[in-house]
Amino acid sequence: MATSRTWAGVIAALSMLGVLSFGCSAPAPKAVTTSAAPHAHHPGDHNHARGKMLLASDGTYNALLTAHLSSRDGHELDIFVEDKDGPFALTSKELTATARAAEGEPRTLTFACAPPNERPAAELPGTCSHYVAKAPWLQVGHALRVETSLPVGERTVPMVWREFEPKKYAHHEE
Repeated sequence: MATSRTWAGVIAALSMLGVLSFGCSAPAPKAVTTSAAPHAHHPGDHNHARGKMLLASDGTYNALLTAHLSSRDGHELDIFVEDKDGPFALTSKELTATARAAEGEPRTLTFACAPPNERPAAELPGTCSHYVAKAPWLQVGHALRVETSLPVGERTVPMVWREFEPKKYAHHEE
């Protein structure tokens, strides 16, 4: 008697499952074809963030931009240069950049080598991987577009940071 009840329950469950699956079936998805080539990711197309730094890259070299916000000493921007192995020191003592807020005029920034105690200890004399620029005009609530070029050997590598928000990418605030 217990066996017939068990089979009756199984048959009822399977019948109900069949009704539910019939009522809930969806049409098979249609195949989508396109003649366009897939999007190739190019690092210079957009920026990525790494912690409190906005990263620009050409695929070989990265440049990370961060803000040092200080109402007492004045605001600064910092650039850290690296390659796949870590900090990458350039032979240039300065980098010139242009910064522009959406509504504002372009501003020229002159980045100088950070003090030696703020750079990697293994950095050779006459080279620099960390640059700092005074930016007293910087407004915390305004996003910037910052552009520069890194002198690497015989060539220059353009770097662009889009939508750099000083408060969001501030490594220090006072």
